[in-house]
Parts: sequence; structure tokens; C-alpha cells
Amino acid sequence: MNARLNNLVNRAKNPRDKKFRNHLYIFLICCGISLFIWLLIKMSDDYVSDIRIPLTFSNLPADKQLNNTGDMLTVRLRANGGDLVSVKYFSGAGKITVNLNQADLRLSRYFDKYYVLTSQFSAEISSRYEFEHTLISISPDTIYLDMEDIVSRRLPVKAKVDLNFKPQHMLYDSITLSPSEIMVSGPSSVVDTLSEIYTENRSFSGLDHSLTAILPIIPPASSENIRYSENEVEMKITVEQFTESSIRLPVSGYTDDSGITGIRTFPETVDVTYQVALKDFQLVKPEMFKLTAFFDPEKDQGKTFLKVRADKQPGFVRITRIDPEKVEFIIQK
Repeated sequence: MNARLNNLVNRAKNPRDKKFRNHLYIFLICCGISLFIWLLIKMSDDYVSDIRIPLTFSNLPADKQLNNTGDMLTVRLRANGGDLVSVKYFSGAGKITVNLNQADLRLSRYFDKYYVLTSQFSAEISSRYEFEHTLISISPDTIYLDMEDIVSRRLPVKAKVDLNFKPQHMLYDSITLSPSEIMVSGPSSVVDTLSEIYTENRSFSGLDHSLTAILPIIPPASSENIRYSENEVEMKITVEQFTESSIRLPVSGYTDDSGITGIRTFPETVDVTYQVALKDFQLVKPEMFKLTAFFDPEKDQGKTFLKVRADKQPGFVRITRIDPEKVEFIIQK
């Protein structure tokens, strides 16, 4: 068979065998015409075929989100072959848009979901095809609607910033954001998991002065349907030059044991090293501090030292060291 085919190909290529090529061309044209006539005859016959039609939804209630994606109807039609081939592979089947304000929505007693019977689309499907056909079936017969409540919550905004200061400069006060809270709206399954919203990560280096910057809000990972009352916030940071100083302060020993009249520490005073902004240096007074050494009857029995802690200090001062940080003590009964 291969030998005969190769022989025919070689004869067709031979420029001297013109008569054979003419006969071959006539033969191929006749085969093409025969095939075309055969296709016309076959396409005039009736066939049953499935056509897939995408579903979309409109007029969803404002307090709901629809999570349905990729819903398709499979429509079974009986029609002649030519029409079926045309609608399946050339013209397309279009889509069906379900108006939820007008659709016959029903609530399932088993799944706590609304559903739509696809039989209500029969008239629309039948009317869209401009050829003789018979609608046999639509599947699935039911489309369940995954609708979720839209909720709103006011959440705090947190700035994601890296601050680097020049020597002897520090952040004077906490970072302030305006607004400090924003309204977040979206599906309850997402919004209920959020406790705060973050800004875009920004870095500021070599800071020796206060500044103001606009920071965009960064949506959470699952934020496709999340809405924010603000898309950005204004950040203000106050930078001051700081100096370090120290002060000698008394330590007060105390306990909550009613059988103990007093706790005496040795030494009775310690040195406190602190940092303070230059503009506040003159404001620091000893009476603004209170150092204590607490004796816990349950935990400190047998111990000879108590840790010194600062129970009171000015808000504009940062204690960096207490020397000594532990003091000896005696119990007075």
C-alpha cells in the first residue's frame, strides 16, 4: 500500500506526467464535492446534543454577597446537525442573567440556602435559538445560591513602619494616625476574622525631625470583596533630640503581709539613669518618681535581694538603668 502511494506521489511530482496530474486533480475535486454533499445530507438530519450556557446574577440585595462562581447550565436540544454545529462552535450560546429581584427564589429547609429552579429559564432558552428545535432537558434542575451577609465593623489602623534615627534623636511620642480607625465592610466570613487593619510597610532612616506621611491601607489576603471607608491614613511622628541624665532616688520597701510592719532596703537609695528630650530636661523633678521593692511572702521567703522597680515616672522620661537593680532587705515585725 505504501509502495503504491509513493508511486502516485512520485508520478504527481513528475513534470513530464501532466496527464496523470490532471486526472488526479479531477479526482480530488470530485472527492471534495462528494464529501460536501454527504455533509449536507448528514447535517440535515436531526441530532441530540448538549449546549453549555453560563449563568450570571444581577440585582443582588445590598446587604448580601453572592459567592457563586462558574455556574453553568447544560441544555439538551434536538435539532438538525447544521444548526447544532453552528450554535456550539461558531455563534456561541451566550449567557443567562438571573435577575434576583424577579426570579422565583426559594429557601431550602435542609441547607439554609436559597435556590432557583432552572425550569423557569425554559422559555428564555427556547426563544433565543432562531431555528427549529426541541428543548429536551436543563441540568442541573436546581442552582443553590451561596449568599452571605455583608457586615460593617470599625477597626483600628496599625502603621507598619521601620524608624531609624540619627544619634541622640528618638521618637518623642507615640505614632499618631488620622483616622486611627476605619470602617470595614464585606462578607461576614472575612470581616469577623479581622481585628485590625495595617498600612503599607514603609521605612524612614536618618530621622532628626518630625514628619508627616501618607500611608496606603493594605487589604488583607482574602480581600476581593472588602471595602474600606478610607484607602489611606495620615501618619505623624514627633522626633526630638534626647539627652541622658541620672538622679539618686529612695527605694520604698513594702509587702501585703499584715504581720510585717515594714521592709527596709540596703542601700536605701539607688541611681536611676534616664533619657529625656532636651526641651523637657528642666521639668524632671525627684518627686515625679517612685521606686519600690516588693516582698512577696510566698515567693520571696529565704531570699536576700529584692528587685527595684519604677512604679511611677514622668511620661516624657525613659528609664534605661537602675543601679543597683536589686537591693538587700530586712523584715520588720
